[in-house]
Amino acid sequence: MKTNKMRFNRLLALICVFALVFVFSGCKSKKEKPQPQKTEFEQGMTAKDTLAVKELVDKFFSYAKSKNFDEAAAMLYRNDLDKKGEPQQLDNEEMAEVKTMLESIPMVDYKIEYIKFDEYYANEVLCHVIIKKAEGDMPDITTKMFFKPVDYMGNWVLCLTNTEYGDKGVVRPDKRDSVERAYRKQQKADSEKK
Repeated sequence: MKTNKMRFNRLLALICVFALVFVFSGCKSKKEKPQPQKTEFEQGMTAKDTLAVKELVDKFFSYAKSKNFDEAAAMLYRNDLDKKGEPQQLDNEEMAEVKTMLESIPMVDYKIEYIKFDEYYANEVLCHVIIKKAEGDMPDITTKMFFKPVDYMGNWVLCLTNTEYGDKGVVRPDKRDSVERAYRKQQKADSEKK
């Protein structure tokens, strides 16, 4: 009889341990991951800012798709990090490099994956660019293009992210998917408000 009582107590203890593990693991999974704090600049962004950046990107790709490479290159600036983010117009050599890049990558279509605001001089737009539409079993041939919009003296200008000048992305590569999801969610919420 003692062995049955001991077995019962062990079974009861084991059940209690499993119940505690289940309760504590359930509590952990319900905790939300802390969201990164928005910068003061990012908190001040409005739909007008997002629209202004979208329009710059649209204009750039409109020029590129119509093979007006001079106009597309003329839109771009270099973000001079030594001058507190003051955008600098591209010189002739840089414009020639951009035109060569645009000529070598035919742009059929594009989609903005996300716009991430951070500071007036450090923002990021990731575009999914279609180089060639799908044919048969072949999927679209695509690439990504990063822009770095800068809010300079109340106007938005479009910079290319250029690591030669020390540019770093605003969004870490391993966080791009979550930023894209947040951007899509915000876009959907904004469209539903209209």
